[in-house]
Amino acid sequence: MRLCYSRKLFVMAFPTQQQEAFLLGHVQAFAHFGGIPHRISYDNLKTAVKEILEGRNREEQTHFIHFRSHYLFDSRFCTPGQGHEKGVWKAMWATVARNFLVPLPEVADFDELNALLLAACHDDDLRIVERSEQTIGARWQTDNPSCVLSLRMRLPAARAGK
Repeated sequence: MRLCYSRKLFVMAFPTQQQEAFLLGHVQAFAHFGGIPHRISYDNLKTAVKEILEGRNREEQTHFIHFRSHYLFDSRFCTPGQGHEKGVWKAMWATVARNFLVPLPEVADFDELNALLLAACHDDDLRIVERSEQTIGARWQTDNPSCVLSLRMRLPAARAGK
C-alpha cells in the first residue's frame, strides 16, 4: 500500500493471495501508517470485487464490505481497459522490486522477509520525493493529519470508550 501525497509505503509478503492475507495486509498497513486512509484505490482484484458493473461501480465481496464498514474507509476501483489508472501501482512495484528485492534477500521464512521489507519501508522514508526537496518522511508529517484518521478515532472500541 502506498499513500499518494507522501508516497509512504507499506509492503508485506504472504504465501497466498487469499482474502485473509489481503485483509491482514490492510490491518498491518493501517498500524504502520498509524491510521486509516479515507479512501483506498484498487485494481479489480477478486478478493475485493465479486462483479464489475458499469463505470467504477462494483459488486464487492461480502467480507470486504464488512471489513471496509468496520474500518470506515471508501474503496475506488480502476476502470477496466484504462491502463493509465494503474501507473501508481506499477511505479510502486518497480520501486519495491528495484530497491527492496535486488539482490533477492536470503531469508528463512516470511517473518524474516517481512521484517526486512518493513525496515526497507522505514529506510524509504528518507528518500527525497522527485520534484521536491522533501523526504517521504517529511511529507508524511503533512499527509498524516489530513488524509489518515487516527486508529484511535476510527476503531469502534475507541468510540465506546475502551
